[in-house]
Amino acid sequence: MHRIIVSCLLAICAGIGLSSYAQQTAPSPVGLQRDTTYRADTAAVVITAAVRIYDLSHVSVCPGSTIFVPFDFEGKFEEKNRFLVQISDVSGRFSTISDSLQHGPARIVLPQNRAGLVAVRVISTHPSVVSAPTRLMVLPLPQAKIETNDGGSIAKIGPGQAATYRVSLTGAAPWSFTISDGTVVTNTLVNPYVTQVSPKETTSYKVTSILNACGSGTGSGELVVQVSQDTLPAIALKAVPKAGFRICTGTPFQINFNATGKYNIGNGFVVQLSDTTGQNFTNISELATESPIIAKTPFSLKAGNYKLRVVSTFPTISSDTVDVNVSAPATATLRRDSLEIPEGGATNLTVDFGGGGPWFVLLSDGTYQNDIRVTPYTLKVSPNDPTTYKITSAGGYCGVGTFSGTAVVKVKIPPATISTGNLSDKIICSGTEITVPFTTTGRFENANKFIVQIADTSGKWVNLPTVGGLSALRAKISPPFLKDTLTTHQLRVIGTFPFTEGVPTNINVMMQNAASAAVTGGGVIRPGGASRIRVAFKNGLPPWSFVLSDGTTVNGTFINPYQITVNPRTTTEYKVVSLNNTCGTGITNGPSATVTVDTN
Repeated sequence: MHRIIVSCLLAICAGIGLSSYAQQTAPSPVGLQRDTTYRADTAAVVITAAVRIYDLSHVSVCPGSTIFVPFDFEGKFEEKNRFLVQISDVSGRFSTISDSLQHGPARIVLPQNRAGLVAVRVISTHPSVVSAPTRLMVLPLPQAKIETNDGGSIAKIGPGQAATYRVSLTGAAPWSFTISDGTVVTNTLVNPYVTQVSPKETTSYKVTSILNACGSGTGSGELVVQVSQDTLPAIALKAVPKAGFRICTGTPFQINFNATGKYNIGNGFVVQLSDTTGQNFTNISELATESPIIAKTPFSLKAGNYKLRVVSTFPTISSDTVDVNVSAPATATLRRDSLEIPEGGATNLTVDFGGGGPWFVLLSDGTYQNDIRVTPYTLKVSPNDPTTYKITSAGGYCGVGTFSGTAVVKVKIPPATISTGNLSDKIICSGTEITVPFTTTGRFENANKFIVQIADTSGKWVNLPTVGGLSALRAKISPPFLKDTLTTHQLRVIGTFPFTEGVPTNINVMMQNAASAAVTGGGVIRPGGASRIRVAFKNGLPPWSFVLSDGTTVNGTFINPYQITVNPRTTTEYKVVSLNNTCGTGITNGPSATVTVDTN
């Protein structure tokens, strides 16, 4: 098993060249010892030889393991030079543990008799140079010592009693060991390892084997458990909680005990419970011949504190008494209330508990709370609709109990209203999709739809094809609803379930292809002179794009009227021959302007 620990070193060192190891993977060198020579003609120090070993303090290995020791050297060494690896003993003396080498790393086998923190160094022979040492942790082989809990070797018990012993372990965890009675413990991290034995006759116990990652070790010590057949009978309760037992009325429970010593033929054991004063014990179980015993308190027993014991019949002896708290089954009552909250609000329901707690409660709407330790207890609820609450389940320490009560919570739901928001575009072209924002109050059913409506020429509200969700809708206004080139319309949003009319808002709609342009200005000019004409737009939304009869082209202007300087050579009539704007193609039969060129 110790080979597992060494494998990491083998993986690091095996097959790695010295220079590569030193540059890439080797830990930092722990020191450098140099052989120096002083020349008479200079004060400079010339380094001729040095050996350095790399840090091994992070490595833990087992005795007898094979590891690689990386080292490096520099300077001048003779051809016959060899390197040796040395390891210290407990007194600090170094001894050689490697073959002679010409270069590192060095393969060494650790002595079996070394353990703990040791020093490792590398020396050279020609010249004689010693590296600074590095530390290496050698894990000890495992050892196990068996003894009583107080460090003794003899334990005395009566028939049926148990003796406690411990196995103290040394070396690296985990450990696996075997006891002479056949007990096998595998890969334990517990130290000391404590357990019990209950032999029927006097028996000795030894550790027969001990193993850990470093291999097999040695066991020591001997435990002798003496069993006396003449000990007086005694009864001891087992697994008693510090605060005593807690049980429920009418519910079976189990009592464990140890009966040691010599009893007469026909002996039996019975569980007894006192009254509330701690006196006057009565049987609450059938007669049993051994542990455990199943006991049960009567349903009529009142909740409270009692004493419990186990009694034998031949001879009549009893165990020590232990405190017992008897709890009754839980009760839960939801207080009968009639409450009213606003929509989105919350209120508290009150539950009164009885019997043994802590309690839990589940309401009919799924509200759940457990680990309740006070009574009465309030539960916060936030119903969306008027709701009648009941308890679906409730209980306490003794399980599900009895529950009752109802509470009604009414919800004030405001009437449904719709308010149409302000439109971002107050004037639009016919056929343009617009966004109609709106807000609501109250509650609408799942089947409800929100629709945009428009008042037609007669004032009747007509549905528009509508797309959208809960806060904004999209709709188009088409020519059939237009009265004039520019028409003011009323829009509103309605809900269908319940039917709700929204507050209307206004919007101006421009008819498509209705824009027109008039050319004004002109007059009489001399040859080479200039004149100004104006193009005025009507019944349309900017920007406008137009072409004049002389070929002048203007794209996307927001100026109205638009002025142009012209300098015709001959008398010229100016009119709009093409007109477009946001609302489509305009009308081109508007007024024109003439510029007369006077040659006289």
